[in-house]
Formats: sequence, C-alpha cells, structure tokens
Amino acid sequence: MKFTVALPDLQKALQKVLPAVPTKSTMAVLEHFLVTLKGSELTFTASDPELSIALTILVAGEVDGALLIPARQFNDLVKELGSAGTVEITADEMTNLVDVRTPTGSYEMKGLSANEYPSIPAFGESTQATIKRDDLARMANKTVFAVSTEEYRPSMTGVFFQFNGGTATAVATDGFRMSRVIVQAGANPFPTNLECIIPARAVELLRKVDTDAVMDVSTTHARFTVGMQTITTRLVDEKYPPYQNVIPADNDKTLIVNQREVLAAIKRVSLFANANTKHVRFSIDERVLSVHSEDEDSGGKGTETIPCEFSHNGFVVGFNYRFLEEAIKNITADDDPDLSVRVTFSTPVRAVLITPASDAESLLMLVMPVKI
Repeated sequence: MKFTVALPDLQKALQKVLPAVPTKSTMAVLEHFLVTLKGSELTFTASDPELSIALTILVAGEVDGALLIPARQFNDLVKELGSAGTVEITADEMTNLVDVRTPTGSYEMKGLSANEYPSIPAFGESTQATIKRDDLARMANKTVFAVSTEEYRPSMTGVFFQFNGGTATAVATDGFRMSRVIVQAGANPFPTNLECIIPARAVELLRKVDTDAVMDVSTTHARFTVGMQTITTRLVDEKYPPYQNVIPADNDKTLIVNQREVLAAIKRVSLFANANTKHVRFSIDERVLSVHSEDEDSGGKGTETIPCEFSHNGFVVGFNYRFLEEAIKNITADDDPDLSVRVTFSTPVRAVLITPASDAESLLMLVMPVKI
C-alpha cells in the first residue's frame, strides 16, 4: 500500500476516528487503525465492542492494500509534522512495516496484518431517519450534559431519541436534572414510533457534525452516516424512564432574567459555596434577584444582585450551582435573540423549569431544587 496525502486532511481524519480507539484494550489489535486503500479512497476504521467509526478521505493512491497501523503512535507523529504540505506513506504487507516520509524526515513503525482485525458485523434490518446538521448538533449539545454517569442506572447513561413523524425529541436525565429538545422534520418526515437510547459516548461525537446525517436504527445498533464518516454504536438495551411524568404543569411563579447576567452572578458567588454541597440560594423579589452562597467551614460568603422580572414577591429557593449553571448556559442567542431566560417555580422543593423566554417548546430543562 502506498499513497500521498495532504497533512491537514490526514490530521482532521485521524481526530475524527481516534475516539473509537480504546486507551488500553485486552485485544491489542483494537489499539490500531485499520487502513485500507482502494484507488484514491483511503479509509480509516477504529472499533471497540461498543463503538465503531469509519472515515474515507481522498488521497493520491499508488498501490492498493490494507494494514493495521498503531493508532496513537501514528496520530502523535502526524500531529507533530506541521499543518501544511504532504506526507508519503508506504505499508509493506509482507513485513507489516509502515514507512512515513516527509521532505525533511522519514519514520518507520511496526504494524499488523489487516487480517487480524475483528470483522465488523453487518448492520441488520433498520429504520432510517434523516436529520439536518444543525438539528442533530442541537439535540446532542443540549442534552448530553444531563446524562447520568452512574452505571447502576444504565437507562440514563444515554440520550433517548423519539421520532414521531413531524418531530424528533432528544431527552437526557440523571435524576437531578433533565433536558429535552424537540426539532421539526424537514422535507422528509421522520419515522413514526421509533425510540432508542444512544450512549453518551456516541452522542458526544455528534456535537460537531458538518453535514446532514442519516440515522439507521436496528434492534441492537444505531448508525449515523455523516458525509464520508459512519459512526456505529450499540444501543442501550433498557427502557427509558417516563420522563414526561416529572415535568410539572402547575409552576405558577415566573422569573425572567438575562442569561449572561445570571451566569456571571452564579459563577462569582459559587466561588464561596461549600465544595461538597455546591449550594447557592436565590432570593427573588419582583425586580431583583439576589444570588447568595456561603461556606460555614471556611466562613466565606458571597452575594450578588441583578435585575429581573418576577411574577410574585419574596420567594427563596436553593440549587446545586453546577446543575443550574450547566442548564442556563445551554440557552444561547439561537434560542432567544435577547438571551432572556424563563425560570418557573411552584414551591421551593418541586422541580424548576428553565426555557428560553421566547420559546418554551423546543428546549426545556428541569432542575431539582435543594434544601438550604
């Protein structure tokens, strides 16, 4: 196998495929890229038992072939070769040696035979949905932060995707907070009554897609085809909790506040919060929101006031500042041009809803208060 490739193209490709390479595996072969050349199409494949990524780029191919190349060593080398020019790579399938040549240097590493790479099972019968690039990135970005990291709650370790013809919904929760995103179908309707849980690791890869995606869902796997890249992941084989049941319908107290102002206040005041509890307190009047935290262990405390609009008077509620901050910062100018955030309450111990002030349907986040 022999080809010449532009360094920027090679570096970009490796960064997209590397997340599927395990840091350490009982199968050493999985710590390699499967590199296959056919004509001018060079394909990198990386896989572990849960996730597989394949990406094809165009190169100046001379000799077709396939070989396993040590993934991290190869990636580290390519990163250090600069961001301009080309590199010539020759892989001898008899000796499994990989030769990398630039105008100023040459490097050699030992690969493995492509025959040693485990075969990737054929994708089974599936249901297909086409998702616009911006919609898929939005669904990923605004949900994955709320996924649970607790292994004893496997159903919550992924993002729940629901398709119902005209809309697609993505939901994530860890039991303390929740985020729900709804997007509208484009020219092609979504499937009807299609549901699956995509592991958080795979959803992270969807946050920066650069083209529209085709999503195929089988009984055990999901595959996202994004341009010349495919991401295949095993589904979380669990029933998702009935998240609709925890969304309150009777929150009668409404706070409107500027996203930048409230985030800045939370960040400054949280410097004085207890490191274990992470508690901050909101004291809200009709025109003023006071954000306060204190740490009895150190004696430190902080308070900041910002303007607001509140439909009631004299309401006090406590939060884990990290959960609150992560929710609010997900409201951007794309959600509300004025960066106005709507927060609704019922009592200080019941779920709080956070939405863009101008659109409470497409993006909804829930945070459970804490006792203070």
